[in-house]
Amino acid sequence: MSLVALGFRNSFRRPVRTSLSILGVALCITLMLTVAAASQRYTAIVTQSYSLYDSQVVVVSRTSLLVEGVPLGGAIPEGAVSLLRAVNGVSSATPILLVVDVRQLVPTNITIGVPIENFSMFSRSTPIRLQGTYPTSSDQVVLGNYIAGKLNATVGSTIRVGGTGLTVSGIISTPNLILGNAVIMPLATAQLTQGYAGLVSAVLVNSHTLGPSALIQNIDAAIPGVTAIDPARTQSLATPLISSLGTLNYSVDLFSMFVAFLFIAIISSVNILEQRDEFLTMKAIGSSTASVLKVTLAETGLMATAGVLLGLLLSAVATVGVFYLYASIPLVPSFVTAFEVTPVSRLLAAALAVIGLGMLSGGVATASVLRESK
Repeated sequence: MSLVALGFRNSFRRPVRTSLSILGVALCITLMLTVAAASQRYTAIVTQSYSLYDSQVVVVSRTSLLVEGVPLGGAIPEGAVSLLRAVNGVSSATPILLVVDVRQLVPTNITIGVPIENFSMFSRSTPIRLQGTYPTSSDQVVLGNYIAGKLNATVGSTIRVGGTGLTVSGIISTPNLILGNAVIMPLATAQLTQGYAGLVSAVLVNSHTLGPSALIQNIDAAIPGVTAIDPARTQSLATPLISSLGTLNYSVDLFSMFVAFLFIAIISSVNILEQRDEFLTMKAIGSSTASVLKVTLAETGLMATAGVLLGLLLSAVATVGVFYLYASIPLVPSFVTAFEVTPVSRLLAAALAVIGLGMLSGGVATASVLRESK
């Protein structure tokens, strides 16, 4: 039997102790990667909210806020669209009604209303794959892939919004979780079902000749009661939270790494002390110190590797659970993206660090035992 194989065999001589050690390492990895997955997904959601539409300037009511690219608060009369189109330098003005429940991590009660001729505008700012067609009449809607999965809706299904039956003409697949959780419908239909008759949340304005700053000046000077905002300079309520999440991530990484190292170091030290007589016998029959180290490194390396692999599996399941319970994202789409949330580089770094520290602790403990036996 090879020395490495002997180390593997030794790992299974104490199944309960070894199993608990592996489970401890796995839970540490799970904690580390699940926290990272949740915080990185939240950051991605905030970043993606800026790409809901391609617009130089967003015009909202003076009682509204444009937070993370989303208009919140008051509304403006739809008639303001005609006034905006007459402003010097304005090439296009697109009204939009956006009703969002902001009380959830990933809002799922999202209604977006746009004129029928403007449905394709979303694909200019974010990748979209359309199954079916965009609406061609007021009784048709497009669903995001996440909310479609939650409702078990397919192209041709009928859903009820605000007591009105609407036909699903298309389903969009997109990495943008805001659009993925949205019901997108003709503007007039959204106004009717959401109780915003004659009102819009914002108007998206573009110009072929002016930049955002000049366009904002012209709009503010020409139309009272509205505020023109450059989406790139939108207010951010999430920036402090994102910064705190980064600090939390770093702290959890250090804590999890330290606890995982302690698990392996303590268990490997106890195991090696119990095998002291075996190691001395190996030395007595001519085995080198390097040969003895191979046995212990194989043993601690196996425990650490098994713990990391189990941790990766548990973190994927935990990430799915977080998304499903707190973001209401269907299980299948969540599971597909669970492995994409945390970068591969982070997975490898966590795995190599835990395995490396575990093998190092086993090597140090073995060297100490052999030194004391001289």
